[in-house]
Amino acid sequence: MNDFHAIIAALEAKRDALTAAIDGLRALDGDVAPATSLRRKHARRKTNERTNERTSKTRAVRSLPDEAGILDHLKQHGEPMTPRELAKRLKITRQTLTKQIAPLIASGAVLATGATMNRQFRLPPRSKAAKEAP
Repeated sequence: MNDFHAIIAALEAKRDALTAAIDGLRALDGDVAPATSLRRKHARRKTNERTNERTSKTRAVRSLPDEAGILDHLKQHGEPMTPRELAKRLKITRQTLTKQIAPLIASGAVLATGATMNRQFRLPPRSKAAKEAP
């Protein structure tokens, strides 16, 4: 029986080491959610003694960049950017970026070139009329 406990303890230690390594790699890649946050056990919330209600944990709400913010960022950098680079600079996930940039691509305000791994976003070239206007 003790052998099983020792084996389980050794396996849990290896799992923790692997999870830490995965978190480090995800941080280098720019992903937002570390693997440890997915497995974290929920701590019991404290009860407010006066009202006998559970206290809620509030999270700071971060505002997401709107379409103008995405366009401004592309104008400032002036170069084609991969979805990963753009999402990292805007501090959002690639999935959120994809949802927010879709209307810009549909309207022609942003050009998307390439597929999958070669995908890049850039602003469309300015027309001659726009260059000649004062």
